[in-house]
Amino acid sequence: MTADSQEIERELLQQRLEMRERQIDAVHRVSAALYSKNDLDTILRETLHVGLEVVGAPVGSILLYDKARRRLIFRYVVGKTELIGLEIDPEEDLTGRAASAFRTGKSLLTVNINKEGYNARFDRATGFHTESIMTVPLKIMGGETIGVMQALNKMGSDFTEDDQELMEIVGSLASISIMNFRLAEEAKLAAVARAMGDLGHDIKNALTPVETTVSTTLEAFIFPLLSDIDNLDPNQFSSIEEYQATVLNLVEPLREWIPEMQQAMTDGCGDIREMVSEIADYIKGASATNMQRHDIGLVLQEKLRRLRVVALNRKVTLHVEGLTQAPYFPFDSRLVGRAISNLINNALNAIKDAVMKGELEYRSEGYNIWVRLSTNHEGEFPVGNYCQLEVQDDGPGIPEVVLNSLFTSQTISTTQGGTGIGTRFVKSVADSHGGEVGVVSERGKGARFWLKLPLDQEITFR
Repeated sequence: MTADSQEIERELLQQRLEMRERQIDAVHRVSAALYSKNDLDTILRETLHVGLEVVGAPVGSILLYDKARRRLIFRYVVGKTELIGLEIDPEEDLTGRAASAFRTGKSLLTVNINKEGYNARFDRATGFHTESIMTVPLKIMGGETIGVMQALNKMGSDFTEDDQELMEIVGSLASISIMNFRLAEEAKLAAVARAMGDLGHDIKNALTPVETTVSTTLEAFIFPLLSDIDNLDPNQFSSIEEYQATVLNLVEPLREWIPEMQQAMTDGCGDIREMVSEIADYIKGASATNMQRHDIGLVLQEKLRRLRVVALNRKVTLHVEGLTQAPYFPFDSRLVGRAISNLINNALNAIKDAVMKGELEYRSEGYNIWVRLSTNHEGEFPVGNYCQLEVQDDGPGIPEVVLNSLFTSQTISTTQGGTGIGTRFVKSVADSHGGEVGVVSERGKGARFWLKLPLDQEITFR
């Protein structure tokens, strides 16, 4: 090998090394720029700024493909910001570089637009003069193209194939970040959808005491009162005072019922208002487990007060045990309260449904639900150091096929109108507290659900 050829070889090697260093630097810079970015606008901004800087271009843009509209849309622009929001039809635009790179999935290097030609409509719209264009497709795994990135008018020299390779590296990393963001957003939407299902189910439960109270007020008080008043014969009374006393006596049961009715209506509307507020929190992404010290006995008593009218209407007696030893410890009273309501509502609905279907014999003495609180302060969770809530009924029991699916995404419900959402929600409450949930049941002998929560929780503030 001659001295000249050796010198040429060294120069080529030096150029390759310099190119490799530029590539490595580009990877580091775009990775650092995109690391932990969690909104699409920031990802696009950081990507384009790094890409333009590594190739030495002052102007550029990122266009993303909108599948629903079948259009490429300018999402972020450096130098010609009035383009943001404008659209390109990649199927109709046969001369534009962005449309062509998107259709073919291949990069395009246009060193001199005067010789090679281009679609000048965006220059005419902005007053900008394009001299050279480099366009690279943004592609994800599997080869799908999700958009394009362009750099215009390199400073001091022409775009090279090395520049194109650098821009493709930046584009590849950006594509991964964009898809990760989209997957995360889809996961959030799925979580919101599940939360909406949970809240919709619990709003229906919260309406039950309200509906029952209204029905009881009408059927047990208002309609009988109106009938009795209609049947009164003023002529049978010796004085107006006697007539007034009789009417007041007829009205007295309603007067005594009104405070309980008012409390039930207030409680039910309060629960619904709170859950509607939670819907807004989920949509804003502000929902979180709020651990504060509470008396779980008070939370339980409040939920029982709301459900006693429903239980009475269905000839079910609610028995409560262990309230005097109710612990005071950190938990999310909103979530745990809803879990308690779900478990008791499930028991009430199981009894009602089984009686209507003839699967449970009608009992003139009625049915029973036992709600128990117990605490173990010794040892480590889950063997010790816990508060356990149990809801047991003497209803029909749970079929084995349903029992095996409880607390899973495949929960089955055999109760009329049931969805299985209630038990899944109880499982999610246990999980969010680092707790446990379980059930024991035998056909014809009722069911016993339990929710076990650790007494040691880190307090959080909202």
